[in-house]
Amino acid sequence: MMTLFTNARLVTPERVVSGGIAVEGGYITRVFTGAPDQKADQVVDCDGAYLSPGFVDIHVHGCFGAMFDEDPDALERAVRYHSRHGTTSILPTTASAPPESVLATARNIARAVGKDTGGARVLGIHLEGCYFNPVCAGAQNPAFLFPAHPDNYMPLIETGAVRRVSASPEVEGVPEMARRLSKEGILMSVAHSNADYDGMMAALDSGFTHVTHIYNALSMLSNCYYYPQVGVCEAALLHDEFTVEAICDGRHVPAPLLRLIHKIKGPDRFHAVTDAVFSGAPDGPCSEYGMDCLVEDEVCMLADRSAFAGSVATTDRLLRTLVFDAHIPVCDAVKMLTLTPARQIRQPDIGRLAPGMRADLNIFQDDLALLGTWINGKRITE
Repeated sequence: MMTLFTNARLVTPERVVSGGIAVEGGYITRVFTGAPDQKADQVVDCDGAYLSPGFVDIHVHGCFGAMFDEDPDALERAVRYHSRHGTTSILPTTASAPPESVLATARNIARAVGKDTGGARVLGIHLEGCYFNPVCAGAQNPAFLFPAHPDNYMPLIETGAVRRVSASPEVEGVPEMARRLSKEGILMSVAHSNADYDGMMAALDSGFTHVTHIYNALSMLSNCYYYPQVGVCEAALLHDEFTVEAICDGRHVPAPLLRLIHKIKGPDRFHAVTDAVFSGAPDGPCSEYGMDCLVEDEVCMLADRSAFAGSVATTDRLLRTLVFDAHIPVCDAVKMLTLTPARQIRQPDIGRLAPGMRADLNIFQDDLALLGTWINGKRITE
């Protein structure tokens, strides 16, 4: 069956253009400008709204009442929740926990890859946790931080679904892990790290090319004994070899700083993530991975307010923050939520409106409120 999406403002990586697309068999078969010159089995009139690729979130822990853990039902609830907010492809993310729990979670996620979950497509696993510097642990449970050794990380890799790993390059065993896994095409990302400039150069040499949630739980410019010291964040901004992500909810990173990162790195080397833990949660106390937390002021934090603890964001909120608060052009903002994260994990069939790409689509109006989401050409409903 062919479906035509007409009368749309198509959001491409370079510009917004009036036109539409044809979809058949779950893929985009044609992109056209102006009015269509062919008939279809079904027509979706976008009525002048934006039509963009579906959003890709490669750092997300779940939502309120449905964490990515050992429970298959919770996983499906979480991916369905996020799909209703525009996320069409997702990389479920682990956290620091007992090794047997992390392995069970990884196996649960691996079983969902390629499965019809009724929500966002599960692309693989993002391993975040266990191999972190305690100084920058943030909301990662310090009881489950330890050196990296093949005996504890290779069973996770052997699930066959790991697409990215976040770790601190200064932790024992991590450089060796990075050299090994980066050769297998796994994205190695600096996270929860207290590395200095020289440490970041060593990380680059060992296979790290990305930085997890820049300006959160990472070393940054300091003035120790009057001698300024460059941290992870500045080294990442300086060197084009590093790409970066930010939690673009307007709380984790202030809007002017988002604009600065975009100015330095551009939309090809900077993308947005939710790092969502309790999306949809009401204000009040909660817990995650054995840590007491609090949802307040549209963000999640440790109960003692000493650190953020993931977010309550969804990808549609990230888009609004980037465009309306950080004043980033809509084409760049959409690219930072689609094509750029897809490229980070080498997923070539999503992230653009082009023939041969999966028909993962979002329609949103001028205020960037989401009007509808399609995955493989099928509309997501409640």
